[in-house]
Amino acid sequence: MLYIEPTAGVAPIVQVIDRARHTVDLNVYYLSSRPILDALRAAHARGVVVRVILDGRPWHITPQKVQQEARAVVETGAKLNWAPGRFEAGPGRFVYDHAKYVVTGRTAEIGTANFDYSAFHFNREYLDITHNSNIVRATRDVFMADWTNQRAGNWPHRILVLSPGSTHKIVSVIDQPGNVEIETEEIGDDRAVLDALARKGKQAWVILPASISAADKRNASWLAAHGVHVRLMPVRPTYLHAKLICTADKAFIGSENFSYSSLGVSGNREVGVMLHKASEIHRLQAQFRHDWRRSRRLA
Repeated sequence: MLYIEPTAGVAPIVQVIDRARHTVDLNVYYLSSRPILDALRAAHARGVVVRVILDGRPWHITPQKVQQEARAVVETGAKLNWAPGRFEAGPGRFVYDHAKYVVTGRTAEIGTANFDYSAFHFNREYLDITHNSNIVRATRDVFMADWTNQRAGNWPHRILVLSPGSTHKIVSVIDQPGNVEIETEEIGDDRAVLDALARKGKQAWVILPASISAADKRNASWLAAHGVHVRLMPVRPTYLHAKLICTADKAFIGSENFSYSSLGVSGNREVGVMLHKASEIHRLQAQFRHDWRRSRRLA
């Protein structure tokens, strides 16, 4: 089931945790939501095994805040691991465990939202909650691989949009026939994605937040010169943090921005999912049109 933020709020994720009977495995770039922490505490109290993976060096978040985040997780009774070192930013590196998901025995929530207050009150985000057994299994396999600092293997890549190495799947969605509608916090620097959008030309419609970087503005202007329709969405009252690609019959949502560090073969841990239900595609298209009307042309 598709949920759109900030309308849905934190309740869908809390409900997934509340319904868990044996395990809750959670991997998120940043976790500070009090309702989610309370749900993890309640799950632990009723005997559920709760495990959490966090990024140890999230961008622009101080070490003190990260340690505060870790203490809050441990205080719930959850077991905590930091992300594998290959997904941790170091000097001169911009690589992260940027995933945002929860998986239980029979349910997976995968989306664009970090688990903080802004995501559920101010941001445009998309969440998918599914009981699809293949998606649940693949998500659990990725979690266990990262929990034990192993490689996830090939099978989860076939089921999920999984990074490192998801450029080809992102490009395959953009290359679908007809119009493609995109919302993304960063247009990024992945050459294959930029070239795919340029090939679409006037069939591509892109919304970015008005606060994009100078480099993103240059890339957005380059796309506009190739016919791509580009608009900037004001950061208030709703900040565009989503990562969405929508075509006539399929859509991608997930943690991936369009940067090489997010999609490349030696980059971030990212997790996304493809949606195919017509009702969900129509909702995404309607939300895109709403956001397009609120946005202004690229200067």
